[in-house]
Amino acid sequence: MVRTRKKETKEKMNRILLLDIEWKPTKAYVWQPWQENITPEKIIEHGGLLCVGVKWFGEKNTKVFTEWEHGHVEMVRAIHTLLHEAEAVVTYNGDKYDLRKLEGEFLLAGLAPPPPPTSIDCLKAVKKFGFFMNRLGFVAPFLSLGGKLEHEGMALWTKVDKGDPKAQKKMARYCAQDVILLEKLYRKIRPYIRNHPHTGKTKGLTCGACGSPKLQSRGVRRTKMFKIHRIQCQGCGSWQDGKREKV
Repeated sequence: MVRTRKKETKEKMNRILLLDIEWKPTKAYVWQPWQENITPEKIIEHGGLLCVGVKWFGEKNTKVFTEWEHGHVEMVRAIHTLLHEAEAVVTYNGDKYDLRKLEGEFLLAGLAPPPPPTSIDCLKAVKKFGFFMNRLGFVAPFLSLGGKLEHEGMALWTKVDKGDPKAQKKMARYCAQDVILLEKLYRKIRPYIRNHPHTGKTKGLTCGACGSPKLQSRGVRRTKMFKIHRIQCQGCGSWQDGKREKV
């Protein structure tokens, strides 16, 4: 049985889980090397979850649950448990990929769906910056946050599939590095996530993004019906709305 443990830190007011998955390629019989329609009878193996990297925001340890170390069922159950504990989940393209893939794995494992997570998909925020490319492998070095772990491409997945211990260790490191990069990126762009869920304390006036009490009033903005006081966090730099006054 894979066990998870809780650990409190000063920075983390809420349980924010950073998550990244690696997926096994689908195997199929094919006739052509390009643009072939893969019909159901051609599929040999549909692929599936290979490993999951996770980290609680603000904590030191990154954990990777793998099919070869924990077994497929225990790996799926471990992430299922963590999603029950998480109040928010940070991913990179998780809304379209990671979280959807995990939902399918839970269904196949006969597990009830976990609580719907508050999703913070960093890719959606990155797309608003107008960079040349939105891939994590480009954005992280571009913002001087570090790079992804280099590997031999598809050959690594092939070696892992064949049970190569060195390849398996490298795959786990690759997944862990993606989670570490994700945390650095999230911390960097957090003030720019306009619809960031409130993760501060519920009592007292604190920044919804980082939880800092260092807030400063910075004028007002106007809508057709209201004058809304602008508040900026002096900790992370993010903005939030304050008192509304009808005009």
